[in-house]
Amino acid sequence: MRRVITVVTPVFSGGHHHLFDAYESLRQQEMPPGWDWQWCVQEDGTTGIPLSVLPDDQRISCDSSLPGRAGVARTMALARASGELVRTLDADDLLLPGALFRDISALRGVAWCTSAGLDLHPDGTTTPGPYDPPGGPLPEDLFFTEQQENRLSVLAANLAARTDLVRALGGWPALTGAETVGLLLALEAVTPGEFIAEPSTLYRQHDNQTTRSARYWKAEESQARLRVALDRASVLRRLNWKWPPVTG
Repeated sequence: MRRVITVVTPVFSGGHHHLFDAYESLRQQEMPPGWDWQWCVQEDGTTGIPLSVLPDDQRISCDSSLPGRAGVARTMALARASGELVRTLDADDLLLPGALFRDISALRGVAWCTSAGLDLHPDGTTTPGPYDPPGGPLPEDLFFTEQQENRLSVLAANLAARTDLVRALGGWPALTGAETVGLLLALEAVTPGEFIAEPSTLYRQHDNQTTRSARYWKAEESQARLRVALDRASVLRRLNWKWPPVTG
């Protein structure tokens, strides 16, 4: 049997206009021998409109659910994940060549990894993330320390991990945003990770991004999201529960 990495994508009606481009970037991925991908696309809502743009491909698993924002949609998609590994991809982003190959290779030695991304601007130009750490094993508590200072050196949406580990942590937290950060901090609390310095995605910059909304950054709510993510990571540290080392 072929081994599988599941790519999870939440989407809402009105935020699906680049979804087919995301599929094309996934379809063109070069996979390691014996590996294939599954794409779990979950509509945050029940209009059916975003899913109607997807092609007929047996590797795509689609569903919809009551609206609860991206964290809930990601976790609902996890119910259909058949892969031993899981990877995030936002509906308006693109995977760069070799992204899944590098994720799979990294996860032979660690239980999770994140990777660099390039901002894709409306004029087609790209710029790198300015604060990426060096490639390789990540320092202990790096992201936890950064988030205590309300900063983060990586794009948390570029996350890949062992599926069973994501399930053990409850999937993505049901926050109104920053759910990828919440899961990243929980993963870091229980097992070491790795950073892949070669960019894995084109992170599309546009005016309709959720994070462009002033309401998204309302101080009280933004701080509450951060507090929930940090509190969970702190409790995991106090419990000293650790994920077993990866042996290949």
